[in-house]
Amino acid sequence: MNSQKRGFLILSVIILMVTFSYLSISIIQNQTFSSQIDKLKYLEIQAKIHIGKIEKYINETNNELEILNYKLNDERFDLKIKSEQLDTNSSQITYHITVTSKDEPVTLYKKIIK
Repeated sequence: MNSQKRGFLILSVIILMVTFSYLSISIIQNQTFSSQIDKLKYLEIQAKIHIGKIEKYINETNNELEILNYKLNDERFDLKIKSEQLDTNSSQITYHITVTSKDEPVTLYKKIIK
């Protein structure tokens, strides 16, 4: 009788330990994923700010060479600006702006016709 109680107690403790271990691992994983999502959201917001700043700069500047050589003051992002003239008779220039995070999979693109 005494050994049955001891065996049941050990089984109960093992089941409780497995259950709480699983719950604690799940909580830690959720916090890690949440932290990663917050980081990606922050980087996306930062990239949107950079694109808005570049768009304003393009609209205020008439020198195409200056626009193509524009550099970001943020080392976490790469910037690519390409231009193309839609028609040889037209003075409209299309700028393709791509802001990409160096360390994370965040990329934003904007097309501006000036």
